[in-house]
Parts: sequence; structure tokens; C-alpha cells
Amino acid sequence: MVNLALIEESMKQPTVNEQTDKILIKAKPKDKEILARTIYGEASNQGEEGMIAVGNVILNRYNSNLPKYKTKNIEGITGVVLKPYAFTVYNDKKNENYNRMINATKEDKTYAKALDIAEKLLTGKIKDNTDGATHYFNPDEADPYWKDSPLMTPLKKIGNHSFYLEAN
Repeated sequence: MVNLALIEESMKQPTVNEQTDKILIKAKPKDKEILARTIYGEASNQGEEGMIAVGNVILNRYNSNLPKYKTKNIEGITGVVLKPYAFTVYNDKKNENYNRMINATKEDKTYAKALDIAEKLLTGKIKDNTDGATHYFNPDEADPYWKDSPLMTPLKKIGNHSFYLEAN
């Protein structure tokens, strides 16, 4: 079981690999783990492209300068992921999906895939398949208030999730 308190270490700001022009994030192992667990908890039933998309939303929020995407006193990817009500899987710690996410091991092939995706996202080996999305939801399961905001631009659908970009 992952101890979320151990994940609350800060990360350095992203740097650009001059050869690829891709943003690289110098992440610690726990940052990669929480990214992978969130991908797994939010999108394990969405296939590889859907898992990559959820990971990209997290990184797009991380790379944003908007403080609303971050949790006060928690830096890095952890601060983005643990922002209250930012990612559904963390909203109810009694939920079966939350427990499945927290207790996932590398023996679970889908969690192992989430770890691989997280590593590749953090090292710039996977491009953003969301066109910069900062939000997503499954229209079969939710109707978030923010989707109709004039600040939101619908971008695309990947799997069951609809992806949106919030204007700065």
C-alpha cells in the first residue's frame, strides 16, 4: 500500500531537452508512482491511449502557471493530483476503485502499464495526445459544472473521456 504522505516531496521545475524540444520533468520515484496510480485509478478501463491522455492532463496542469491546479503546501505532481476534487478516484477513500488503485502492484498488468506510461510521459517519450487538455470527464458518468464555462474549449474524445482546455 502506498503512503501518500511519503509522496509529498517537491519536484524541480520542468526543463526542455534541446534535442527533442520536449519538456522533461525531473521526478522522484514517488512522483512517478503517484502519477502511475492516478492514471490507473482514473483510466485503467480506457486502454493505453486513454491512460496516456489522463497522464497528459496531469502534466498539463503541472506545467500550467495557474495556482488553482496545485495544492497549497504540496508541490509537484503530488500537489496537482491531491488537489481536492481534482481527480475522482481520490474523492472517496472508501470507494472500491480507490482501494484497488492504492493496493495495485506491478503484478497487475494494467498497473505495470500505467507505470510504464508514467515513466515515458516524465521523460518526454510520449507526446501529448490531448492537444493540451487540462480537464476531462466521462459524459456517461458525470456532468461537471465547468464544461459549459466560456473558459472551456472542448478538444476531443479519447475512449469514454471528453477532454477540455481551460483558457488562462
